[in-house]
Amino acid sequence: MAEKRKSLSVDFKRKVLKFIEENPHKKKVDIAKEFNITPTTLSTILRNKNRYEDEGELSGQCKRAKPAELQDVETAVMLWLKQCRDKNVSISGPILQEKAQQFAEQLGHNSFRASNGWLDRFKKRNEVTFKKVCGESGSVDAVCAEWKKKLIDLTQGFNEDDIYNVDETGLFFKCLPDKTLTFKGDPCSGGKNSKERLTVMLGANASGTHKLKPLIIGKSKKPRCFKHVTSLPTKYVANKKAWMTGEIFSNWLKETNIQMKLRKKKIL
Repeated sequence: MAEKRKSLSVDFKRKVLKFIEENPHKKKVDIAKEFNITPTTLSTILRNKNRYEDEGELSGQCKRAKPAELQDVETAVMLWLKQCRDKNVSISGPILQEKAQQFAEQLGHNSFRASNGWLDRFKKRNEVTFKKVCGESGSVDAVCAEWKKKLIDLTQGFNEDDIYNVDETGLFFKCLPDKTLTFKGDPCSGGKNSKERLTVMLGANASGTHKLKPLIIGKSKKPRCFKHVTSLPTKYVANKKAWMTGEIFSNWLKETNIQMKLRKKKIL
């Protein structure tokens, strides 16, 4: 089995060249043994001596700099990313890949694929890192011991198909990601996040065999996007703050009760 090929850093190659310069009478075979490399590798380093002595060519820690295959796509993506970060717009990996794919198609490179491998190589070539912009994940309230006991008592006599749980959550559908691709050394600050939101209530039974129709709460009673729409996959209601209210929940509960009666189901 062939030995795995080593990838030597530029710093290492410069160190080899400096050693040769300081020991001009030492044999190449001995120098190769000194640095644990083959004589062929040493010859390659000597042949490319001018490259490694050019301080401006490569970063000292960079092992191998491979230029982008499609430089026009690379340039377009770099310029777009720079413009986004100048405006504090957060860019995730999938967003960058989608944009790169668009640029490639516009530039006539139909065989190009912005894969995960391409993204990794792009980040290494251009010193792009993934950083958290701001915010911390919220803590989740633990169910207290008292309610654990109550739930055990309440669920007596019901099977998992007839035990339902619903919960609501805020959907900030215009909010940007809290992590972004950015350039090394640049400050990582985000722009002002959109506060526009919807409230979504989802529900399902304990066995996972039945999901309730989602309830969406928005601000507008008749959103423009609903024009000419005759049916929705969700139930939609509205109030001024797009919040859940006692009245909305009570109406939803009554409608759900009617549906379960029609199905001849008694649920918890």
